[in-house]
Amino acid sequence: MIDERVKHQVEPAALSPLQVEDILTEAEGEQQDDPLFLAVHTDPRTVYPDFLEFPLPLVSDRMKVLLEKYMPGLKWKAAILTDFQQARQEVYWVLRPPMVDCLSAQTEWYPNGTLKRLILRQGEIEPPVFRIEGLIEPHIYIHLAVAESLLRRSFTGIRVQRVEMEALRRMG
Repeated sequence: MIDERVKHQVEPAALSPLQVEDILTEAEGEQQDDPLFLAVHTDPRTVYPDFLEFPLPLVSDRMKVLLEKYMPGLKWKAAILTDFQQARQEVYWVLRPPMVDCLSAQTEWYPNGTLKRLILRQGEIEPPVFRIEGLIEPHIYIHLAVAESLLRRSFTGIRVQRVEMEALRRMG
């Protein structure tokens, strides 16, 4: 999740939900090597954190190196944040983790289809970094080991929140 404590965070130009979904689900070989260019406007106080959630999940080089240790097969797409007024460019990487079907039937929804209370099914979720199939919200989910590793290294722009797992019912 994005860390609201980081003030004056750089804000890339918005993308439509369709553009975001196309970039996140881009098939292998489809414009894989073409970087994405995102315009930004900055001022002297602007901060470039290690993680940006909007308009796409973007990570810094430093965070990419760590995440690759947990997911060596993950395909990355370069995203160049460009401030034309300041003539400055920063390289970020689009984080495109796999989608996992792990929603519990106990998950609660608002009438408009957005998430009220997230509960994951019991069982091993394979990828250490993933998105959840069936959610409108584009959040990134990570295993506890990844969270601990990120927090030990003082990355900026991340806020970690525990996710509820469904309770196992005992028989008899």
